[in-house]
Amino acid sequence: MRQLLAIVRRETGAFFLSAMGPVSLMGFLLAVGLFFTVFLLAYSDMSLAALQSPRSGNIMNLAEGLFRPLVSDMTLFLLLLMPAITMRLFAPEFRSGIYDMTASWPVADHIWVLGKWMSALGVALILILASSAYFAVVWFMGDPELGPTLVAMIGLVLLAACLAGWGVLSSVLFNHQMVAYFLAFAFSFSLFIVGSLEPYLPGPLGQFCRELSFLSHFERFSRGVLDSRDILFFTLMALVPLLAASAALAGRRLPARRRIFLWLSPLVGIALAIVIYSIGLYVPWSYDATENKRYSLAPQTLQVLDILPDELASWWDRDDSAATTAAKLPKDELPEAELPDFAAPDHVQIYAFYQRLDPARDDIEVLLKACSQRTGALRFKVVDPETELELVRQYGITVSRTLVVEVGDFFITVLQPQESALINAVYRMATNTRPLICHLLGHGEHLLDSNERPGYSTYYENLNEQGYDVRSLYLPDLSGVPPECAVVVVAGPRTDPSSEELLALEKHLGRGGSILGLFDPPTPSGWVEWMASYRVDLTGNVLVAVDNGGEQFGVGARTVVVTDGYGDHEIARTLQGMATVFPLAQPLAQIGDQDPQIKGAILLKSHDLSWGEVDPDTRFSGQARFDQGVDIPGPLPLGMVVEKELESGHIGRLAVFGNSEFLNNANHNLGGNRDLLLNTMGWLAREETLIEVRARDPLNQPVILSPTEKNVYGWGSVLGWPILVGSLALGFMLRGRREGNAL
Repeated sequence: MRQLLAIVRRETGAFFLSAMGPVSLMGFLLAVGLFFTVFLLAYSDMSLAALQSPRSGNIMNLAEGLFRPLVSDMTLFLLLLMPAITMRLFAPEFRSGIYDMTASWPVADHIWVLGKWMSALGVALILILASSAYFAVVWFMGDPELGPTLVAMIGLVLLAACLAGWGVLSSVLFNHQMVAYFLAFAFSFSLFIVGSLEPYLPGPLGQFCRELSFLSHFERFSRGVLDSRDILFFTLMALVPLLAASAALAGRRLPARRRIFLWLSPLVGIALAIVIYSIGLYVPWSYDATENKRYSLAPQTLQVLDILPDELASWWDRDDSAATTAAKLPKDELPEAELPDFAAPDHVQIYAFYQRLDPARDDIEVLLKACSQRTGALRFKVVDPETELELVRQYGITVSRTLVVEVGDFFITVLQPQESALINAVYRMATNTRPLICHLLGHGEHLLDSNERPGYSTYYENLNEQGYDVRSLYLPDLSGVPPECAVVVVAGPRTDPSSEELLALEKHLGRGGSILGLFDPPTPSGWVEWMASYRVDLTGNVLVAVDNGGEQFGVGARTVVVTDGYGDHEIARTLQGMATVFPLAQPLAQIGDQDPQIKGAILLKSHDLSWGEVDPDTRFSGQARFDQGVDIPGPLPLGMVVEKELESGHIGRLAVFGNSEFLNNANHNLGGNRDLLLNTMGWLAREETLIEVRARDPLNQPVILSPTEKNVYGWGSVLGWPILVGSLALGFMLRGRREGNAL
C-alpha cells in the first residue's frame, strides 16, 4: 500500500507541476462553462414561455432540461481529455529510458499500473469536482433535485475510470505519446458510438453493440437512475484494460517467445467479465434517485400489471347478456343463435411502431421491457414502420410513435403515450371497459373545449388519456341522463338547475350511477338545497389560510394547500404527503338528522391555521382577518363523499368538493390535483383498481433570469470560474517549481 500511494502522489504531483495541469483545468472548465451558459439561458427563455401559457403540458425540470444535457456533453470533454492525461504515464519513460531504471525497483508491475491509473482517475475527480460549481450555482436560482445530480456525478467518475484504464493500456503499448493518445482516443470513441450501429444490424448483433456502448450505459446515469448493469459494465471495462496493461508491462522484460503466456491472464479476465456481465443482465437492480420516482414503474402500473392474468381469464364473462358479448365480436362473426365457446386470451400484446433512429424508441422499449418483466401477461414488440409494412397495413398505422394494444382480435391505438396513458390502455383492453363520463352544461359550467385559463380542456384530455369517454351533457335536449353514463360531472354551475334536471340526476343515482359535484362559492341556492338532501352543506363561505406552505405554488391566503389533511378513504389514502391546491374554495359541512341510508366520509380538510370567512365585505377580496365568534375556525372539510342506498337496491355515489377551479387548465397539474381527480373518478366509476399513485411527470421548476443575472452567470461561468481555478493551479505549479529549484 505504501508503494501504491507513493506512485499516486508522484504521478499526480508531476501532472500539476507541469503546464498541463492548469491548462487542462482551465480548458475543461471553459468548455463546460460555455455549454452551461448556453443551456441556462435557453432554459430561462423556455421557462418564461411555459409560464405564459396556461396549458399544463409545459413542464420545466432542472434535472431534465439543464443537468442532463450538460453531463452528456461533459462525457465528450472527458473523452478528449482523458487520453491526454494518460498518454504521459508510461510512454515518455519508455522513450527516455527512465523505465529501465524504475524496472529494477522492488515494485510489482501491477502496482505500477494501478498506481498510475489511480493518479489519472484522481485528476479526473478534480476536474469533475471543479465543474460541480456550475451545478451548485443552480441552487441559488431554484430548488433542483439532489439525487439525479449525484447519480450523474457517479456516472462521470465511472466513465472517467474506464477511459483512464484504456488510456493506461495505450501508454504501456507504445513509446510515443501521440500514438498512445490517438489509440486511446480512437478506441474509446469507437465504444462511444458503437451503440448507434444497433438499428442497422440484425437482432443479436445489434443488441451486442448496444450493450458495448459507453453512451448507452451512461444514459441511465444522466437521468438519475443507478442501475447494476451500468455499474457492472463500467467496472469491468476498467478492470480488463488494467489486466492487459499489467501483462504488457511485464512482457517488456521477457523474450518475445515467452510474452504470449502473460496474455492468458487478461484473456481469462475478459472471459470472466463476459460471464459476470451476462449474469448481471438477468438479475438487474436499479434505484431511481428522482424525487417523484418518475423513472420507476408507478404503483398504479404495478397494481394493474399484477391483476392482468385474472382480468384476462374472465374476459369473455364480463356480462351475461348476449348483446354485450356479441359487441365484442368482429361484425362478420356475430352469432345468429347460440354464442360460441371462446377461449379467454392469456396475454395483452403491444406493438410499438417507432422508427429505428427515433430517440424516443429507447425510452418506450425500456418502459415496455419493465412491464413485461413484471408479468407474463403482457408481451411487446418494437416495430420499425419502414420495414414491417404488413403490420402497418394490418393495424392502419399512419404515423410513427403509435402503440397498438391488442387482446384477442381486438385492439386500440395510442399515440405517443406516457406510462400512465399506456397502462390505462392496457387496463381498458384487459377489462373491456370504457366508462362514459357526462359533463353537465347549461348552468355556466367550465367548457371542455376551452384552452383559456379557466377552461377544462386539460381535464378533458387527461380523462380521455386515462381511457374514459368524456362527453358534454345538456339535459333539456334529452329525456334524462343516458343509461350508459357512469358519472355525471357538475363543474362550477353559476345558475340554478330546473326541477326536471334535478329529477334526472336523482334517477341517475337511483340506478346506481355516480355524480361528481364541484361547487364554487357562492353556489346557486338550487344546488345548495339539492346537496342538503344528501346531508352536505355548501356553506358559501370562503376558506382563508395563513402559513399554508403554498409559496412554492405562488398562492395567496385564499388558496388552500392540503398536504396532510386527507381522510381515511380509498380516494385520499394514496395522496398522503402530496399537495393539492384549491383556489377560492368553500368549506363543506354535514347537516341534517342521521339517515341510515346515507353514509359519508370526509376526503380532505384545511389545516388548523385556516378559517371560513363569513364577512361578505372581505370574503372574496381585501384583507381578511379572523373574527372570533363570527368566522368558523379550521380545520374545515372541503371534500366529501356520500353513498346512498336506494329503494332499487342500487347504491348511488356522490363526491362533492367546495371548489371547481383546482381542475382548470391553470391548476390541473399543480401538485396532486390530477391524482385527486383520477382517484375520485375511479371510485365513482367503480374502478377501485385504478386508485393508486400514477406515473409522475418531471417536477416543474421554471427559472427566469433577469438581464443582469444572465450577464453575471454567463460571464462568471465562461470566464470567471475557469480563470480563477486555472490561476490557482498555475500558482501551485510555480510554487512547486520554486521549491524544487531551491532544493
